[in-house]
Amino acid sequence: MNMPHDMPDGPEAVDDLSTLAWVHDELRRSLESAHKSLRRYLKEAEAVAGSDVDTVDPAVLRAARMQLHQGVGALEMIGLPGPARVLRASEGAVQRLIARPRLMSRAAVQAIESASFGVLDYLSRKLAGKGLPTLALFPQYRALQEWAGADRVHPADLWRDDWQWQTLGAGTDAGAVPRKADMAARSAMETLVLAVMRGPDRAAMKRLSDLCAGLGAGAEGRLAELWKLSAAFYEAQAAGLLEPDVYAKRVSSRLLAQLRLGMAGQTQVSDRLAQDVLFFCAHARAPSAGQTAPRLQAVREAYSLDGGAAFDYQALRLGRFDPAWIAQARKRVAGAREVWSAVAGGEAHRQSGLAEQFALVGDSLKRLYPSGEVLAEALQAAVNQTVATSHTPSPALAMEVATSVLYLDASLEDGEFDHPLIGTRVGRLAQRIRQVSEGQPAQPLEPWMEELYRRVSDRQTMGSVVQELRASLSEVEKQIDQFFRHPAQREVLIPVPGQLQSMRGVLSVLDMDQASMAVLRILQIFL
Repeated sequence: MNMPHDMPDGPEAVDDLSTLAWVHDELRRSLESAHKSLRRYLKEAEAVAGSDVDTVDPAVLRAARMQLHQGVGALEMIGLPGPARVLRASEGAVQRLIARPRLMSRAAVQAIESASFGVLDYLSRKLAGKGLPTLALFPQYRALQEWAGADRVHPADLWRDDWQWQTLGAGTDAGAVPRKADMAARSAMETLVLAVMRGPDRAAMKRLSDLCAGLGAGAEGRLAELWKLSAAFYEAQAAGLLEPDVYAKRVSSRLLAQLRLGMAGQTQVSDRLAQDVLFFCAHARAPSAGQTAPRLQAVREAYSLDGGAAFDYQALRLGRFDPAWIAQARKRVAGAREVWSAVAGGEAHRQSGLAEQFALVGDSLKRLYPSGEVLAEALQAAVNQTVATSHTPSPALAMEVATSVLYLDASLEDGEFDHPLIGTRVGRLAQRIRQVSEGQPAQPLEPWMEELYRRVSDRQTMGSVVQELRASLSEVEKQIDQFFRHPAQREVLIPVPGQLQSMRGVLSVLDMDQASMAVLRILQIFL
């Protein structure tokens, strides 16, 4: 991947959507190249498995690793360390495959491809303004770390990178009885940790919270802060605000080891352990009415944590489909929309390609959508009915099929295949088509359909505006460039203020105040 010389870096760079869009396209090509290299190596390895050849040339794997490494650099450069860390895990997995070729398998390649699809999906949603937390990439990250043989796999790795210790005041837990890190505390903690390892035990969690609060009151410095964080961590579980998973249970084992170190007089605290504990404090649910969690609340206030940041990082949300499938589906839907519009408009000669085009749409529906086969069958039946009669479809049927195609077009643009209502809506579209095909009267548009039409219309309008603005900017740039090449020709700049003023007017109507102000600043140069 070739990065431009003027590519901005730092966290603020992700605000530049044009840069993000450019990186997304370049990254997609780089990852596709890496996948092809991995598939090629796998095919060659399978081919020589039963021959006298011992190994396959690892140069193909090195090329894949280089493509992934370049992707890591691009994401870091525009201030996206989370997705970059996922691709770095892919790079680590490939590096291990280079060192141990016998580990190469279809499962390994699929894990790397799934991570790439997830990163591209993450960037696509970010471009569309519908981003998910980086934690949504954790399922792929976990699989990669396992293939890479990493010592550590934890969701906090994809959380926040700006870790800093904060001080929880002495009055935060004034009722805590100070305790020393002694044999009695160790024995009590071991008993309670063993109880929670066996299964959910809120009473044991409550006692662990009190124990950690006492250890925090009896310690000093960062060690005291760690125990206070731990008290909030166990309080969240005791209140039912945090369901303990394997990662939370591992934290308990590490806290027990920290207590043993404290008994030996060691007061050093791992920042990584503290951040992992804070991670669970951040991702606990907010207390409902009547619930109290004062220790958790104090931690959230001190570390400026969002009380509504709970997120299921175990669920697979991103990268469930190959981006090539989605691009293919868009082309198929666009083709179906065009041919159906022509047939509905009376162009009977276009009916010959109707069934084939909608069969392709049906194939994409079955791949990408829950209950997609239901809508695919309904669309195909409506098309077959139209072709069999050799007549223009009725207005009601034409409208229902067009609405379904429009919905597919919009949902493919959004890329939200995990929307909770998508299966219901797909089924409802199929039902409406079947009803009209059977001769029943057309039903009024439902609210979500009207919202869909409005959203698509707004998107098309904005697309037209963007194209016009881009053309105007290109013309202004051309005139300015001509002036700098020949400064004596000042007349070439005469139309520029008028063009900029027109652009500013359009941006003002669209309530894009910052863009309008930027154009005004440029305009002032010419006045």
